[in-house]
Amino acid sequence: MEMNVRSRQYGKDIIACIYLKLMLGGRVNERQLRRMMQQAGIKSSELDGVRQVDFILADRKITVKNPQVTILEIQGTKTYQVVGGEEEVGSIAEAQKSEVNEEDVALVTQKTGVTREKAIEALKKNNNKPAEAIISLLTGK
Repeated sequence: MEMNVRSRQYGKDIIACIYLKLMLGGRVNERQLRRMMQQAGIKSSELDGVRQVDFILADRKITVKNPQVTILEIQGTKTYQVVGGEEEVGSIAEAQKSEVNEEDVALVTQKTGVTREKAIEALKKNNNKPAEAIISLLTGK
């Protein structure tokens, strides 16, 4: 058990060393960095093809477009690192209002015979409620 505590501390020391070198702008030999990460039991991999990452908080939504995402696996725990990209901040109400369910769009277009764009517009006007969107389109209101 004592050995396990020491190895965990050793791993933390290596991680701290890596972060310090990177943060302070010190040169890190890539081979040394890989070796240190391997000794600490850290696996790193890039997540390709990521177009958008959304963080939904209690009062707002943060969207990072075209980010570089790295997965770090340390002692069985995965950490996702999101870097760069364009950032958009909006309220949760706006985000929920802008998102429409594709099933609702299909239902509105099927029942009313309108185009997809008009169905989306009607759903947004009626707080994403398909029944209300259908009634408004059929009555012309």
